[in-house]
Amino acid sequence: MPSPSGCEFMIAIATDYTVIQIKCTGGPNPELSIVSQTPLPLPSTPKFIQPVDPMAWGNLRDWSEHDVLLSVSQEGELAFWALEASNGQAWKCTGKVRTNRSGFKKAKCSSMKKTALVIGQGEHDELTIWDSTESEFATGLEYQRVDNNIILDLDWSSTSDSQSILAVGYSRHVDILCQQRMTYFEEGPGWALCHRIDISGQVALHDSVWMAHGSFLIAAGQQMYLYSEPYDAEHREPEASHETLFEHVARRNGPLEDYNPQMLLQCLLWGKLGLVKEIIVNLARAVERHESGDDQVEWTALPVERYLERDSKSLSSGPQKHYKTLFNANGSNDDSDEEEFSRALVTRLIRHLESHQLPHLTSNEQAHLIVLIQTTLETDEQRRALDENGLRYLISMRSFYILNQRASQKSTLPPRSAKRERLRYRDMIWAFHSESQDLLLNSSVAACGGKLTWSEARALGVPLWLNSTETLRQQFEVIARNEYMAGEARDPTACSLFYFALGKHKLVHGLWRQAAWHKEQPLMLKFLNNDFSEGRWRTSALKNAFALLGKQRFEYAAAFFLLGGALKDAVNVCIKHLKDFQLAIAIARVMEQSNEGPVLKDILSGTVIPIAFESGNRYLGSWAFWVLHRRDLAVRILLTPLQDVASAFNVIVEEIREPFYDDPSTALLFSQLRSKTLQAAKGTSEISGRSEFKFILQIAKVFCRMGCHALALDLVQSWSFARPSTVIHSPANSPLNGSISWNSSSPGSRPIFPLEPAMARRSSIMIDIDVTSLPTSRSDTPVGQKSSGLGKIEEESDLIARKAGLGSLMKSAKQNINVPEFDMNAFF
Repeated sequence: MPSPSGCEFMIAIATDYTVIQIKCTGGPNPELSIVSQTPLPLPSTPKFIQPVDPMAWGNLRDWSEHDVLLSVSQEGELAFWALEASNGQAWKCTGKVRTNRSGFKKAKCSSMKKTALVIGQGEHDELTIWDSTESEFATGLEYQRVDNNIILDLDWSSTSDSQSILAVGYSRHVDILCQQRMTYFEEGPGWALCHRIDISGQVALHDSVWMAHGSFLIAAGQQMYLYSEPYDAEHREPEASHETLFEHVARRNGPLEDYNPQMLLQCLLWGKLGLVKEIIVNLARAVERHESGDDQVEWTALPVERYLERDSKSLSSGPQKHYKTLFNANGSNDDSDEEEFSRALVTRLIRHLESHQLPHLTSNEQAHLIVLIQTTLETDEQRRALDENGLRYLISMRSFYILNQRASQKSTLPPRSAKRERLRYRDMIWAFHSESQDLLLNSSVAACGGKLTWSEARALGVPLWLNSTETLRQQFEVIARNEYMAGEARDPTACSLFYFALGKHKLVHGLWRQAAWHKEQPLMLKFLNNDFSEGRWRTSALKNAFALLGKQRFEYAAAFFLLGGALKDAVNVCIKHLKDFQLAIAIARVMEQSNEGPVLKDILSGTVIPIAFESGNRYLGSWAFWVLHRRDLAVRILLTPLQDVASAFNVIVEEIREPFYDDPSTALLFSQLRSKTLQAAKGTSEISGRSEFKFILQIAKVFCRMGCHALALDLVQSWSFARPSTVIHSPANSPLNGSISWNSSSPGSRPIFPLEPAMARRSSIMIDIDVTSLPTSRSDTPVGQKSSGLGKIEEESDLIARKAGLGSLMKSAKQNINVPEFDMNAFF
């Protein structure tokens, strides 16, 4: 074991799995002495006890400061062991990971406690890579694959910045795997093949080992083969033009440049528009220097402290001028980055990026960078008219259309950037919680070229996030007209479903009069001329609907179900046959003219929520619970295991997919919803503080996996773990005025992340009570009884609420407060 002292140590494992610590003393009289001989405190005999690879430790720190051993149980539990600091002889367990696997053939652990396991499956081997951290937010599994060949050897190495590299040895080749960066745009495996060493012309591999500087030594038969970087014999150093293995690994998984599109997108989502504009301006300056004669674009990274500052140029604020002096004799102003960011600057920068490749970016990333620069400009021009969530939706919506537009141009985007069918639900939910929906709707229609069709409305999630049913009816009529006008033939069947949902049967009858070319015109003119308020004609419409189902004309069948007054049958056709629950939701909202209709609630409870659980989509589930006025579950589903939420709501699902917490937007949404209403605060209180703490650590880890280390630091530094206080300090803070005290007066408290003036923590935060989510008291109160001022919020478990501290808050909100009589002497 490496050590900064003058002696070295060896760790030996006996056949009975006793760990022997041996001290090696140098000098004129070298000797070996046994320091300790103790077994690990394991409940049963382990499958393996393996040393942790010391490659990244170096000689700067004592080896006893690290986890030294890895034990693998028969049941597949990984345990990490380090020496007790008190005596240096006993062993303590520093962490465990349950893999739920058995039948291990090989196991190796890296310096960063990444564990590679090989499980034999007949003629195939399964390779899995596990992280040392396990919680309710991370299983620890990072990579999994089944190989057709038998794995013979595993070897770990590490870069200078502690990036792990795994060599997987087979009989005729060696695969070099490295961890690859997570992306917000695409989903991919956590590890990827970065190099393959082919030894097919040699004897089968026997053993392998990593050497210094990324060199790799292979033993095959009686020969040894050393693989290293291309070497310049004249200067006795690696060739400068060749990318080394360590440089390749750093590019795949290291910290990102400030101008990387992934970094810019996360900054935009977390409200750091001013920082993004500053980065774009600095990039434009670097590009101008390059055009003036510099060999390449020289980029000076922003200091980390810039990411930790409060963004004075927040999304909702307008441009601000900064003056360093009150008077300037030369009459010149010191223009800020805000003033320099302009359409002309962005146009010049994009023109350069279209024809020149930036360093450290792939062609795909550069295309995304151009999209985000253009999106930032359009967002900045509208930032004073929209709220925070509206701007987040606008960013995603602009990127969605620009990327799709570029994907259709084969010469612009790489082939892997295919067109996306719709926005992700995480993007739609920002518009749902926005208070600028009229502006968002106008921007969405403009992005569609001014003609909103159903495919465009579904892609943008308009039926999900548009709260006003009246506005939805208006857009439904626009969609019906655009669907009719879309084809040159002007087919009335294309718009019948939408017009029938609006109750405009006569209008469809008029459209059929103009469809002389259609073979069904005589029959439809005769049929639509009837009065469908009569039962017999509604029954006839239903018979036609079932006949159309048999012919697999599903959309037209749904239209006839609406004509016959069978709304539930129509939405079932949309869900089961058209596979379009958004269409079902839109029809239900339009026909019921409410967001509280029974058919809509059935769709949410019986279709949308099960889909959210089966697909592991927490955003979709949170939206559905919010519409159903279960705001507590809308918050809990973001952090709580889905199985627990399903039990609380009695969701019947065959299989629940527990998603990975690999999206930082989950934390951003949770920070908004956790105190938005009193019922949401109730759901927050049922999440333990330890779970929230582990959740934030997981999101910070995700930021690091994405290469956004500065944002991870900003998150852990500025996140607030404030909880509703159940103590009533004074009548001013009584529950009757709807305020809940937050413990923010403690020293060192920080505003919630992201940091904007509008989201700064206050000593008291008003909790909005959504009246529509509470039962009305006027009509249901019997005569002669007093009605309570607030409706009773349905609680899942009084015991859970009391444990969380909110049970007493609910009780205090219901108690009678004795107000003393007015006494004039109180003023003297």
